[in-house]
Amino acid sequence: MSQLGILVKSAAHIDWVVQLAEAAHIKKKTVWIHFAENGVLGPGDREIDRLLRCGKVSICATSAKRFGLHQRLPARCDRYLAPPSAMAELVTTSERCVVL
Repeated sequence: MSQLGILVKSAAHIDWVVQLAEAAHIKKKTVWIHFAENGVLGPGDREIDRLLRCGKVSICATSAKRFGLHQRLPARCDRYLAPPSAMAELVTTSERCVVL
């Protein structure tokens, strides 16, 4: 099974991210969605829940800290915090990557 990596660097189109992840999941692709930079501001609880049904979700811990999200993220999201190196891992392990 091939992996689609979705790197989310903008909070502008979270609906596109969810739709892309769901479409890839329907096509039996492994999906990894990583939120970094301004992208960490995009997903709410509803979007996180939908994305978790599609695959792996990670949130850049450095970006979350920079935007003060540690206080605003639901406690359950702490387990999705990842080091900046997660972005490199996503790129190297994914057959295809999309940057939004």
